[in-house]
Amino acid sequence: MKVAVVNYSGNVGKTTVARHLLSPRMGNCPILFVESINEGGNAQTNIKGRDFKEVLREIPAHDDVVVDVGSSNIEQVFAQLKKMHDAHEDFDAFVIPTVPAAKQQADTAKIVEALYEMGVDSARIKVLFNQVEDGDDVTKVFGALLEALAPLDVTPDSEAVIHQNELFPMLGQRSVDEALCLDRDFKAEIAAAAGNPARQKEIAEARIVSRLAKGAKAELDVAFKKLFG
Repeated sequence: MKVAVVNYSGNVGKTTVARHLLSPRMGNCPILFVESINEGGNAQTNIKGRDFKEVLREIPAHDDVVVDVGSSNIEQVFAQLKKMHDAHEDFDAFVIPTVPAAKQQADTAKIVEALYEMGVDSARIKVLFNQVEDGDDVTKVFGALLEALAPLDVTPDSEAVIHQNELFPMLGQRSVDEALCLDRDFKAEIAAAAGNPARQKEIAEARIVSRLAKGAKAELDVAFKKLFG
């Protein structure tokens, strides 16, 4: 499966979605970063939007691949796609993370419309509700977006959600699976570190991250299933 992660807005969690939701559930597939500067890569390894043809050359080499398009390069990428008729068909899905802020909702509606006008059928447009506060009703929080999408026959699944989670900033370069630390007996480690409060605190912190990772993994599994069935 070839998936592009896109939005006109920044700060919607595209790279988090690519790294922690999509790639691990697509066989830990490679992620191609389309951005001049992006937390997922660097100026040497990233592909710039104006060179998007390089992505189209690269993706056939992979059974599964995620393309993370940075917001500063999205206009260039779309310009390239429009020049190359039907190039969007190289992608099985376009995942669009969005967040509750009004601007990001408006930009999400705009990018869905742009994809629709490009000829991308609604089944390949996957809206993901990100950074949602616990207890919030997605249909109410994103009411403006859902209303804007209705004429385009795009109906996001309200359970394709990632809630606010302090885990992701704590991960650094680790994956959620690595943060689980399933091979560690934290209780035994804390007991073994008796007399060393600093070490016990360090182990307790790792246990907190592990517990957060368990909850996040379960939610990410559900979100992926709601996006792709």
